This record gives sequence, C-alpha cells and structure tokens, in this order.
Amino acid sequence: MHDIAAESEAEPGVLAPERSIRDFRPSAARQRLQSPQRMPEARVEYEPRRRKSRVGMWIAALIVLVVLSAAGAFILFPSTTITIVPRTHVMPFDSSNAFTAYPAMGAATGTITFTVATEIFEDSALVQANGLEKAEEKASGNITVYNETNRVLRLIKNTRFQSPDGLLFRIPASVDVAAMKGTTPGSATVTVFADQTGPSYNLAPVDKFTLPGLKGSQDYAKVYAKSAAAFTGGFSGERPAVSSAILEASKAEIRNRLNEKAQELSRTVPDGSLAFPGLVALSFETLPPANEAGGGVRIRERVTVTMPVFPADLFARAVAQAVSADAEGQSVSIRFAADISAAPVGELGAADIGQKSITFTLMGRGEIIWHVDEAAVAEVLAGREEAAFETIIAGFPAIEEARARITPFWQHAFPKDAGDIKVTVESPPEQI
Repeated sequence: MHDIAAESEAEPGVLAPERSIRDFRPSAARQRLQSPQRMPEARVEYEPRRRKSRVGMWIAALIVLVVLSAAGAFILFPSTTITIVPRTHVMPFDSSNAFTAYPAMGAATGTITFTVATEIFEDSALVQANGLEKAEEKASGNITVYNETNRVLRLIKNTRFQSPDGLLFRIPASVDVAAMKGTTPGSATVTVFADQTGPSYNLAPVDKFTLPGLKGSQDYAKVYAKSAAAFTGGFSGERPAVSSAILEASKAEIRNRLNEKAQELSRTVPDGSLAFPGLVALSFETLPPANEAGGGVRIRERVTVTMPVFPADLFARAVAQAVSADAEGQSVSIRFAADISAAPVGELGAADIGQKSITFTLMGRGEIIWHVDEAAVAEVLAGREEAAFETIIAGFPAIEEARARITPFWQHAFPKDAGDIKVTVESPPEQI
C-alpha cells in the first residue's frame, strides 16, 4: 500500500516518492504541531569528587601506633608506684608551753641545743655642732676569728686579741667559732675594743692577731684573727660638742634603725636552722662622733647582735616528743605560722647567751611533719603480696596515708627488687 501525497504538497508534474508505513515521517508542519514545547535548558554542574585527605589517615595511624606502643610498654615494662602522705600534727603554743635550750657544747642528747651567732651593724646621723668638749675614746673595729681545730671554740667575754706590735683589744660578749670542716677553718666576725684610749689604736688592717690566753697550748697556732678594715674611734683631746637633747634624739633614731636590722637578721638564718626575733640580745655602743665640713658632727652608733640559733631538726624532735608519745626516735621537721613569736622567761642579756641555758615560750601555731624513709618502705614491700599493703604501711608511724599502683593490672605482688618500687612522698597541705 502506498501513501499519496496531497496535490498541494507535490510539485507539478512530479510524482511523490514511495514510503513504507514504517518509514513514515510527518510533515514539517505536523512535526511542529506534535513536538512538545521545548523547556529551557537546565545545566547541572558536578564538582569532581575530592580525593580523601591523607593527613587524617596519618593522624589515625599515629594514634594507633601510640596506643599500641603504650600497651606494649605497659606489658613489657611493668611499674610499681607508692604515693605517701606523711603524718602531721598541728600544735598551738601559748605561755604555758616553756622550752629550755642548752649551749651546744656539753648538752645532753635529745635536748634542744643552740649555737651563738653574732653580727655587728653601724649607722649614723649628721647634726650641727655646738661648741667643744674634752673627750677620751677607745678605738674599735671588726675582726674575723679563725678556728683550725676540730671542735667548736667558745670565746668568753673580754677575750684578748693582740696585734703584732703588742696592742691589745677585747671582745665585749662571748662568741662561738665553728670547728674546721675539711680544709676550711671555722670563722666568726666580732667587734673588738682597744684596751686603752687614744688614736694610737686606730690601726690599719692587720694580717694576724694572736690570742694571749691560748699561749702555751696546742691551740695557740690554730686560733687567730684578721682585720680587713682600719680601726677607728680612738681619740684623746677636744672635739666639737653636740647638745644633749640633740644627741639623745639622734641616738634614738639611729638605734631604731639598727633594731630593725637586727630583727631582720633573725629571719635570714641558713637553711636547717631556726632563730626567733624575740630571743635576740642587742648591745648598743655610741661611737666617737666624727667632724664634718661646715661645722657638722656625725653621730655614730653600733649594735652587736647576739642570738641563739637552733638546729631545726633537733628543735622539731624535742617539740614532737612533747606532744606525741610515738615520736621517740622519729625524724621530723617543724614549720611555724607567720605570726609565731618567742619570749625569754626572765632577762636575757648578750653576755648570758652561750654561757647558760635559755628558757623561753612560744606564741602562735606550729606543725610537726614526720619524715618518711622511702628506701625503707620499698625494702619492706619488695616481694610481698598486694593484699598485705595496708598491714605493712600501718607499721610506719610516719605515714598518714599511702596508695599503691601496680601495673600491669593482673600483677598482685610487689616487685622482688626494691629498686623497681618508686616511692613518692607528697608535701602535706599547710594547716597553720
């Protein structure tokens, strides 16, 4: 069967081509009518898929490596740690608590002992002169005493020191000179005063003073003194005068400043030592005034500070034994509240310190801290079962609390070698 094109669509005199029904193509007009309305073109853009960052992979790998390494170390290198809190005891002090301390030389074992420390300070003030006065003054200066013996040497008040040209000087108060340590002589600095008045005792620095009182003994060559500065103050004759009212007011002002220096000294003792401002003895001296240009006079004062210094460990042990029955033979230390103060029972003069015992009271609060022997703890625990930990620790009166950590967790015994047990002592919280 053939389709016949309409005449209107065929060219004149030309026959229409043959088409099968399967090859039927609609006319252009029909195509326009049958074609759906064309929609606006919509473009969808796709971003290329990003390549996964390798940084995250490396971080994850590193974390896994760390975890595995830690686990390996945990298994291959076990550890045992003991953490200890030492025992403490807070003690309030009041006037009812009296303590007696004894000079270190010859003191009984277990008592509070002390050595004597001496320091010298000078200060001055400038005032206007008022006329002249007749005066006789002794020279004075500082010397350092050296002790090459193997024992502490006590020099009593008025001990003499002789210069190479025979001039004598004396100390105004007793002093202890430490023993020799190794090849280093013990030493102490003291003030000495001339035996006579006059300027002839105003010596230049002296290389060696001897002690006439030791002559003929084996210590004579081992105990000596030197001065690093010139002696001053020796005077005989007339000098500018100052009215008594001005003089006394100036001396009071100077001594107040010197007293502050003396109190501060007691707070700066070496580690391992204790001193209390209330037990410091002061000896003031008025030095010869010095003339100044323009008619001025310099008023000078000197103070010799003498104070007992206590070994901190012995002091703490004696106090601990007074408050705790099981402190006998224990190693302890003591710390005081900032407002702690001490006061002598009776008068305490500079000449008395070092010559006899000192009885004093404390006011304030202190805290006794027991010392723990870490090596002894490790030695006792070595090779023992974990279940015995509390019983073993209870045998140490110095321990308030203890914790044990054994790794790996399936281990239930302490290492056989005490060196593999790490003992850490925590500092107890301050309760004062």
